[in-house]
Amino acid sequence: MGSLSTEPKDAARVVTLSAEELKRGAYAPLSLIRALEALHQDGLVVLRGVIPVDHVDSLNTRMCKDAEVRLADNSQDFNHNVKYTELLYEDVYFNPFVLQVGNAYLGHRPIWNWLTANTAVANTAGMRQPVHKDCAFEHPMFPYYFIANIPLCDFSETNGATEFWLGSHAHTSWRDNDMLTDLADTPGPFSRLNEPVPNVSAAARQARRLVRPPLQPSLRRGDIVIRDLRTWHAGMPNNSDQHRIMIGLGYQSPAHPNYTMRLHLPAAQRSFFLGSAPANVDVRANVYSDEDLAALKIDTFFDLRPEYLE
Repeated sequence: MGSLSTEPKDAARVVTLSAEELKRGAYAPLSLIRALEALHQDGLVVLRGVIPVDHVDSLNTRMCKDAEVRLADNSQDFNHNVKYTELLYEDVYFNPFVLQVGNAYLGHRPIWNWLTANTAVANTAGMRQPVHKDCAFEHPMFPYYFIANIPLCDFSETNGATEFWLGSHAHTSWRDNDMLTDLADTPGPFSRLNEPVPNVSAAARQARRLVRPPLQPSLRRGDIVIRDLRTWHAGMPNNSDQHRIMIGLGYQSPAHPNYTMRLHLPAAQRSFFLGSAPANVDVRANVYSDEDLAALKIDTFFDLRPEYLE
């Protein structure tokens, strides 16, 4: 059986693997319970050491090079490394521990319909995001979606570890978000007039800070951090001289009626993503030729609006 970290009370909870769990590719019952307790109570859990470090290092080397290309030419919008066959690791894209937790937290056979990468560019002191939730609609108040983030280097406050407001997911509704009252102020392509925007209001932040202030958990290469989508968070500045990259995989509860979100994949990798997916995940994807994928401009498309709000 794995163990739970003995970090200070307000630290992010960390579930570590035992040798037997690593061998079996599944958490023992108590380890799974600890992961679920963290998600239900904090909206966040760190799965420690669930990816081989050499796989992470290979991805980081390639994606840092790609990041430099994108900085030189911002028309290159798609930076998910899925075009490189040698970097398609099952423990990254079909991690058994993430899928085990997902089936228990979101419901049987969660839907994988989002794949992205996030780069905190080196030497970006002072550049932080507003505190927000990743939704611009009247989101439901149950575990309808989570993001599994894979850090490709060790994360710390110095290089821009994400700020999280632990427990905020369990005490929030769409009423804590700012509202869009002027179309000239649209903060994103999916915001609608007189509806919520992702940013959390100043009043809600002030009240929550008195209960449990935010923190920036340190992460290690090989970890995966799972965040309930309702959890407040913010990207932070990278004061180091190295890019800080993480991959993000999004999983939807089968109970949440959104049918438009899709992965965007190269035809050359169809067999990996669609032909070898395990039975406990539903992969929803569109497939493109290499040429069409290279020109794709929907890298930031993330709209989980349910059918009943259309």
